[in-house]
Amino acid sequence: MPNERRDTPRIPFVLDATITGGGYHSQPCRTRDISLSGVFVQFRGTKPVPEGSVELAVNVPSAAPRRTRQFHAQIVHTSTDGVGLLFDRTGSQGYVPLIKLVFAKPRLPELL
Repeated sequence: MPNERRDTPRIPFVLDATITGGGYHSQPCRTRDISLSGVFVQFRGTKPVPEGSVELAVNVPSAAPRRTRQFHAQIVHTSTDGVGLLFDRTGSQGYVPLIKLVFAKPRLPELL
C-alpha cells in the first residue's frame, strides 16, 4: 500500500473551478478530490499548466445562487491529467468553508 502523505483524507468531489496565476490567465478546471490541505484539479483542453502560486475559485452548489469560494494554493504536483495543489494562507474566513466543503459533502447545499 502506498504511503499517504496527507494529514486529512481525500474526498472524491467534482466541482467546476477556475485557476488563476502562475503566469497564466484564468483557466477553467474541475476538482477531482479535496482535503483540508489541498485539492487535485483537472484542466479542460490542452492549455499549459501554471506553476507556483495560484488562486483557485471553486463554484459551490447551494440552495441559493451558486457561490464561489476562493483559495490560495501552491502547485506541488503535476501529472498528465492535472495538478495537485497545497492550500496556503487559508485564514479562518477561508478555513471554515473548506471544512464544510470537505466534511459536509452529502448535505452541501444546506450547509454552504
